[in-house]
Amino acid sequence: MQANAHGFVRHSQDIEESELDGGARIRWLITHRDGAPTFSMRLITIKKGKSTPHHSHDYEHEIFVVKGKLSVKIGNELLSAVEGDHIFIPPNELHGMTALNDTSIICVVPIRAARMILGD
Repeated sequence: MQANAHGFVRHSQDIEESELDGGARIRWLITHRDGAPTFSMRLITIKKGKSTPHHSHDYEHEIFVVKGKLSVKIGNELLSAVEGDHIFIPPNELHGMTALNDTSIICVVPIRAARMILGD
């Protein structure tokens, strides 16, 4: 862990939000910039009919559906996920999600994903 890292409590609304391709919105809640050594936590909100990008990469995702309902494509499989469900997306698997109603998910990825996307 970074020498200047310390525990904290913050509200998600205090974190800058940006839009992803497909219309989903993301807040990087915890990253390497906060001193996290291993994982990044993201809050993703998806309005009904909007989606996350359909993509793949060499790291896994762990996702928890906080509220809403999603159509989840993992590889060639189309699945449904609702509030309380959790989703595992393996590395190198083409994936994407579309909200069937207003949805919020927590998505955990390795810290190197945050470094690649956000930079140092």
